[in-house]
Amino acid sequence: MLVKKSDSIKIENSKDCTVHEYPYPSELFSFATAHINGRYPDKGRVTNLNCEETYYVISGFGTVHSEFGEFKLEVGDLYFFKKGEIYWVEGSNLHIILVNAPKWSPEQHKEVE
Repeated sequence: MLVKKSDSIKIENSKDCTVHEYPYPSELFSFATAHINGRYPDKGRVTNLNCEETYYVISGFGTVHSEFGEFKLEVGDLYFFKKGEIYWVEGSNLHIILVNAPKWSPEQHKEVE
């Protein structure tokens, strides 16, 4: 099955974060790309209540600010978020691949604080 970028759904998560969510027929995982140039979310922190999430950096750099510490991201790095991990991200032209398992949904993605 081929999924073209033109089939992706563009989501403006904030003024500094744009996501392209790719429609995928599985409930086991989901795939997206994101560009973060600034802070996401704009304030506070976020968490995924039902899914684990993996970031893979394809360009740029940034920092994950997690309840587990601060982690610098560079090209080729992978960061794994545990289900329920509370975090925020700052990026400088940070382009990432996001894989979530099970499939990501906006209803389970919550802002905290």
